[in-house]
Amino acid sequence: MICRLLLVDDHPALTRGLAALFNQEPDLAVHGQFATGGALLAFLEGAPALPADVLLLDLHLPPPHDGLDLLPRLRRQWPGLRVLVFSSAISPGLVAQARAAGAQGFLDKSAEAPDLLAAIRAVHAGQQVFPARPGPRAAAPQPAAEALLRLHQLSTREREIIGLVCAGLPSRAIAARLSLAEATVATHRRNLMQKLGLHGVAELVRFAHEHGL
Repeated sequence: MICRLLLVDDHPALTRGLAALFNQEPDLAVHGQFATGGALLAFLEGAPALPADVLLLDLHLPPPHDGLDLLPRLRRQWPGLRVLVFSSAISPGLVAQARAAGAQGFLDKSAEAPDLLAAIRAVHAGQQVFPARPGPRAAAPQPAAEALLRLHQLSTREREIIGLVCAGLPSRAIAARLSLAEATVATHRRNLMQKLGLHGVAELVRFAHEHGL
């Protein structure tokens, strides 16, 4: 059964990258990407029927609707839409607030792509996914000097490919855009991931956003 997804985050590069990741999965399909709570509400209110099964929601959104404000309204007006909070801000109090407001899950944005996919599928199946002991991220952010050193190791072509990956293009489309063989693009992607010490599209998109790539 296909899980229809909506993504709400005010960083378009992140949502495009996540959409590319999800749309590669046979049981997931992205039906909407939004940068504000208002855009999400307008979409839901204009739909004749519930247009999605799971909403991936960032808590920190532009005014007037942040994630915590949206949750009670979503639960009240669209009770069939299950919400997985996906946020870089995580604390016991915040997780408890989101849960009480109607979220079915809460995941830190530092999570690996397989964990994110598993959480989405669990929430879609009717389960609740909350951290047992929310707190600091397991993996500390890279020191600025280390991140800068890794960035300097990237070639111009690798930076170009990162931009296209973050725009949501698969390897085949990147190869066509750059007049390269698909295998060559795959090699570039593998090399740049090794240079940056990253695993998966979600981590790459987050790194690119944090470092202005």
